[in-house]
Amino acid sequence: MFDYHMHTVFSFDAQSAPAAMYAAAKQRGLREICFTDHVDLDGSGFPPADLRGLANAVRTLAETGASVRFGAEVSLADEACAQASTAYLDGLPLDFVIGSVHLMDGVDPYEQKEIFQQPKEIVYKKYLECIDSAIRSGFPFSVLGHYDYIAKCAVYEDRSFSLEIAPDIFDRIFDFLVANGKGLEVNTASWKDAPSWGLDILRRYRQRGGQFVTIGSDAHTPERVGNRLDEAIQLVRAAGIPYLATFRAMQPVFTQI
Repeated sequence: MFDYHMHTVFSFDAQSAPAAMYAAAKQRGLREICFTDHVDLDGSGFPPADLRGLANAVRTLAETGASVRFGAEVSLADEACAQASTAYLDGLPLDFVIGSVHLMDGVDPYEQKEIFQQPKEIVYKKYLECIDSAIRSGFPFSVLGHYDYIAKCAVYEDRSFSLEIAPDIFDRIFDFLVANGKGLEVNTASWKDAPSWGLDILRRYRQRGGQFVTIGSDAHTPERVGNRLDEAIQLVRAAGIPYLATFRAMQPVFTQI
């Protein structure tokens, strides 16, 4: 069990120390974790994480024998965002980087709920179009984070995400990931307490040549560390995807499912 998406006090939206997050992971029997604090230079206005402070905290934990990795979650947008993010990360000994899209046409769906006045199919398709554009901005991420982030923010009675929303856009996204050696994240936070979704999407990713995924809880508190990762693994296995990936120095390490 690996949790490759979690946030700490070094990020603007979390308050827990890395040691507390690791203690929760150890208690839940996780084999390895990666801290991925936010670098959002996409116009959202949120301050980027103190990644040097996080790197020091990871180093201290690793010296005790903890299996922890140093990562970041970087917001994807346009070429200017990609250049600014690359400069911000320069010189850091990163193991792993999630590339995520948090703004839709410059709007944060977490803050601006009026966008959900339109039908779900329209809003979700527009978000996928933003992903399809942002992943081509030139930023060198490891995996695409939470393709269903918009569902996490949504106020619909049925927030679930399905392939039929926009299979052609999913194909373009997956083809880009596969052609460029990048993976897909299965992020359990978007489900919240609803039934899990994504089997049809993961099957399509596999059909388009996808070989590996990472899994993450997107935990911001110790209580959420490792949340529903067992369900994520079941979906990945059912989709026929052969490998879970962890990372060392930006290189994937594959574990067969």
